[in-house]
Amino acid sequence: MTHIIAIALCIAGFASLCAAMVRHQPDFVGRKLDAGTSRLLRHAGFSLLLAALAVDMIGLGAGYGAVAWCAHLTLGAGLVLFRLNRTIARQPVKAKPARKG
Repeated sequence: MTHIIAIALCIAGFASLCAAMVRHQPDFVGRKLDAGTSRLLRHAGFSLLLAALAVDMIGLGAGYGAVAWCAHLTLGAGLVLFRLNRTIARQPVKAKPARKG
């Protein structure tokens, strides 16, 4: 159960960090967010990743918990990245303007 909770926290943390980035907001959120919301999402993402570390260390011990946290971070980041890539891939391709000359 510790692993499931930690992975869920990592996914939520990386999703928050992704949504906080201006570059990814149109694809991930669907619109641009204001600076205050982006700052809140950054803090929430960092806090969720630290909460995942705490869950791993409490549930698995300090040594194994730190190693498991690295694995959970990798899995969480990979899943968020996969979702972002799938969202971008499903968008229609914008035509480039014709060059004059």
